[in-house]
Amino acid sequence: MSRKKITVLTEEPDHDLLEHIRDLGLKSVEEYRDWCARNGFGRKLKKHWKQRCRERFHSRQTIAQERLNQKKREKRNLIEVLTGICEGRLCETDVTQTHLKRLCQILRSDRGVRDEPQISRKALLRLLTHLHHCRAKFFDGSIVIAELAEQPGNTFVEALALIAAHYRSWLRPIENWKPRSHSVRRQFASLLRHLFVQYNDMPLFFDSVWFDAHTKMAADRRKWYLHVGRGQNIRHCKLPITFTKKMAYHFMRAPDNLSFEQALRWGQVHGLGGNERLAQSIMGTRLIQNFDNDEFWVTVIRWFASHPMLDRAHVSPVIDYLHNQRFVSAHVFVAPGQREETPPPQPNMAMKGRSPESILRQVNKWHHSLERNNTHQVSQWASSGIEEFEYLEGSQKNGSLKCWTIRELLSSKSLVAEGRQLKHCVATYAPSCANGYTSIWTMELESFEGHRKVVTIEIRNNVRLICQIRGKANRLPSDKEKNIINRWATKVGLKMASYL
Repeated sequence: MSRKKITVLTEEPDHDLLEHIRDLGLKSVEEYRDWCARNGFGRKLKKHWKQRCRERFHSRQTIAQERLNQKKREKRNLIEVLTGICEGRLCETDVTQTHLKRLCQILRSDRGVRDEPQISRKALLRLLTHLHHCRAKFFDGSIVIAELAEQPGNTFVEALALIAAHYRSWLRPIENWKPRSHSVRRQFASLLRHLFVQYNDMPLFFDSVWFDAHTKMAADRRKWYLHVGRGQNIRHCKLPITFTKKMAYHFMRAPDNLSFEQALRWGQVHGLGGNERLAQSIMGTRLIQNFDNDEFWVTVIRWFASHPMLDRAHVSPVIDYLHNQRFVSAHVFVAPGQREETPPPQPNMAMKGRSPESILRQVNKWHHSLERNNTHQVSQWASSGIEEFEYLEGSQKNGSLKCWTIRELLSSKSLVAEGRQLKHCVATYAPSCANGYTSIWTMELESFEGHRKVVTIEIRNNVRLICQIRGKANRLPSDKEKNIINRWATKVGLKMASYL
């Protein structure tokens, strides 16, 4: 007996055992022995690898079950959990749901959300308690704005925290509000107008600013919301572009499904004499992504508005051409090992006196030059990770079988070939594809008549948004093509931009 005891006492942990203990989330050998005893495993240290696999599986299963039980407890006792968060008794390690963890992080920070007023825990608890009592549908943590995807702030609970940060701007007591609709988006719109809007004339697209990221720009937009809500004009805000009275009028009447940036351009286009068709054509261009060099782009929009008979399919390629000629610099090798940056081809380019025919000739000439130019050759890049697609239509028996495929283009060479066949400027997207911001896809059709390219698709990767679809010579997609792309988008979890 004494000899066996000596063997147990001199049993030393090896490297594999210490790794195993760390995998179980434990800190010491004694803690490991106690864990084994509690969970029905032997206390000895030397074990077969299969036994250790069983222990790891049991540990992960136990942790997963505990998280599931904790999530169920959170949903059953939601107001208790929210109260604990507001009072500081619970932190992000005490909750399982992502939006509740982010709420804990926001409240834990000494300064709250960047560039926002300090969040009042008392006001937030008052707000959450009343909304829970009213059975408002703001607490499930689901994504609100599809285009913003999983970015922080894109849940109702996080938006409620921002509303509490602006509690001094509440125009009416929260206790007087009750939901009048079963739609969660309508409930939230009603809540915002009850608290912040004097005359109930706030456009619905403006509500999206409460779900934007925690940045200075997003904070400024929420201040603009409060400013307009008090009955003031949007023109008095520090907008990224200069607004006239007419632009402000059309901005406030922009369609509900637009983003804030799109609504700014919508108002600007109408204020400069454009119509709805022109505004819709500009929605999918680079003018939505930023508002730099707006003095020049104002002249471009005026030029489009003054030529209403120009096919709106040319709007996007003309804007790409103008951007390249006026603002895109190039790097050229002037000697072995020496490279210099050259200015844009036409840095002083202006629209005055240009006819649609001359501009389109220059655009077509530029497209042809892209086929021979290696400026955009970034070689190859990694896949976006989005799944490719194949769809069979018709029947082989009847001789009507067609195969639609959608695949990603992963090299400059393939972009050039795509642009050459479909006569557009997709080759200029190589740098954006290489840095992962954009992915370009080609949709092709194969049938008894042969194989051909149909349309090119642009996806904004960070929000998984299909933002542009163009066929040969920049034509818009047909209903049939959009239907197939919608099938693919549904399967792989992509969103279609509202203006497509």
